[in-house]
Amino acid sequence: MPKQTTKKQPLWQRYLLTGAALGLYFGLFFRPLREPSLRLAVLLGAVAALVTTLLPLFRGERPSFTTFLKTLAGHFFKYTLLLAVLELRHPVHDWGGRTAVSAMTTLMGAVGGLWLAWEQDSKRLSISSKQ
Repeated sequence: MPKQTTKKQPLWQRYLLTGAALGLYFGLFFRPLREPSLRLAVLLGAVAALVTTLLPLFRGERPSFTTFLKTLAGHFFKYTLLLAVLELRHPVHDWGGRTAVSAMTTLMGAVGGLWLAWEQDSKRLSISSKQ
């Protein structure tokens, strides 16, 4: 019997599909229970960025202050953007119901997946160019 080979999906396709599936999940099961709050998204984004930027310090990593600030700012931007999109579900639900929310979150999940794939690919390229 010949050996079967499986073709591995490209990174961007896997991340796009995973992001879209997560977005669809967040849209299909959304129920507006409170008023949206951009202030809450910014506050939680700041806390999440601070925690994820400080964790490597406890493992003994000592980046330069500039690198630390760039990492903190990048994490803050990403987390706050994600949380703001989740808060955006409220007005989208008021406008178009569950279908509109599902479409919006699926699209944003796919875009987020592509963004993550691009970051992973650029990290891989920068590591291979240093070697």
